[in-house]
Amino acid sequence: MLSPNLSWLELSFNNLSIVWDHSNSSLPLLPRIKNLGLASCKLKSFPPLSRETRLNVLDLSSNQLKGQIPNWIWEIGNGSLMQVNLSFNIFDDFQKPYKFLPYLIVLDLHSNQLQGELPIHPPMAFIYVDFSFNYFNNSIPNEIGNLIGRAIFFSVSNNKLTGEIPASICNASYLQGLDLSGNALNGSIPSCLPNKNLDLGVLSLARNNLSGDIPDTFTDNCSLRTLDLENNVLTGKIPGSLVNCSFLEVLNIGNNRIEDTFPCMLTKMELRVLILRSNGFHGELLCSSAPTQEWPNLQIIDISHNNFGGDISVLNFSNWRGMISVDNNNNDQIRFYFFDFNELHYQDVVAITIKGLEMELTKILTIFTSIDFSSNKFHGEIPDSIGDLKSLYLLNLSHNAIMGCIPASIGNLKQLGSLDLSSNNLTGNIPVELASLGFISFLNLSFNELFGKIPKGPQLQTFTKASYEGNAGLCGFPVTESCSDGDVSGASVLPEYRNESEKEIGWGYVSAALGFAVGLASFLWLLLHCKSWGDVYFEKVDLILERLFPHKHGTRNHRRRVIRNRG
Repeated sequence: MLSPNLSWLELSFNNLSIVWDHSNSSLPLLPRIKNLGLASCKLKSFPPLSRETRLNVLDLSSNQLKGQIPNWIWEIGNGSLMQVNLSFNIFDDFQKPYKFLPYLIVLDLHSNQLQGELPIHPPMAFIYVDFSFNYFNNSIPNEIGNLIGRAIFFSVSNNKLTGEIPASICNASYLQGLDLSGNALNGSIPSCLPNKNLDLGVLSLARNNLSGDIPDTFTDNCSLRTLDLENNVLTGKIPGSLVNCSFLEVLNIGNNRIEDTFPCMLTKMELRVLILRSNGFHGELLCSSAPTQEWPNLQIIDISHNNFGGDISVLNFSNWRGMISVDNNNNDQIRFYFFDFNELHYQDVVAITIKGLEMELTKILTIFTSIDFSSNKFHGEIPDSIGDLKSLYLLNLSHNAIMGCIPASIGNLKQLGSLDLSSNNLTGNIPVELASLGFISFLNLSFNELFGKIPKGPQLQTFTKASYEGNAGLCGFPVTESCSDGDVSGASVLPEYRNESEKEIGWGYVSAALGFAVGLASFLWLLLHCKSWGDVYFEKVDLILERLFPHKHGTRNHRRRVIRNRG
């Protein structure tokens, strides 16, 4: 029996199955309860809470509640209810009529099956609103900025919203996080967004149909940490005023129609993630304004599928300090917190290509590092400094015009899990140092001009011949071409990875050698110590020599004395 004086009850995420007794629902179940957490308790019906008078925080997320959200829930406590979390259920509608009371400041309905118009009606005092991952359609209300004027976070991502982004959104001047991604919104990005919303830390408009230029209106006191505009049809260039966002950590403008050179001003920021893939970028990566091109925090860079070019050998990866240090015990993630006293935060998400497949990182660990320069026009040799990136997990330089040998320094990348150097003009042997890459799970060296024997190692032998095809000079497992004696240049194996069979002694050869030595010793002993047997033997030898060399017959006795005197 629960105490009637209980004010805080947290039973969430304990694998409980809670069944309520509705026999006497006219009385408060917990008369003094203020905070009630019943997340992930396998609830299939609403608990009888309509009589509760003091409830402030209610968490019924991650249950099996379905159908309509009852309208009495918004009247619990006669306006005392401040936070409601009904996310991860199966709700599909609101019981009507309903009205959000003015003290409700946190409302989380994400990951349900709600549909129709957005439930945004005055009066509203929301600070945190999450309607993401539902089926809301129609358009965003024109007066949205006035309706959520006090909101710090507002998300309607991954719905079916259409139409343009209303300019009134700029009136929500307290916004720190705005996520409208994953809809079918069109039109341009309101130019007032970067200008008026000075506290905006997260702006995600990705995966829509937005067009036009990115507004060049980022102010001097820009607070942005995440700008995600990927998968739209944006054109023009990266705005120069973006340099004002000195706290920017994540910039994703991949899969648009931007035509520009490499944005050199980005080197002045604290970027951790830079995604420029699948646009019309061109030119070299070197910047006259930042010749050393230092990236103190950069951990993910994807500039694939553009028209970048130039000599890749001039890049000094030793200055990419964010990929050098290794700390496997660091489980920090790139995220943005909205309240210092709460766990409410925005989780950055980025799509990268791993093992030839595009995958979405829903949690970006600060220890994850990747470089993707694939499908450009880079030439020259891979610099040895690539081996300084000790924490690098993914390296993709495929589909360029890179030449020369694979640098042995790649063997220093002990954390490397994916290496793709395919479709280039690489020559020479595969460095034996690659055999020391103990964590590599994807390797593609196909369609180059490599030759020699494929090194042996614990991981290299696990790949199929597809990893090496298109290199006519390669031999040894797993390709079908066997190696000849002339292919030893590429046959070196690191001592610690030699097969045990190669370490075994050839006892058959040792036995034959021992037998020959014993037989020869026995023969010589008889020859030197048995006079009668020796005389017969030397007499026969003399006869044979006389027949072969008759003009030297007079030397027989001398030859015999020399041999016998050695005994």
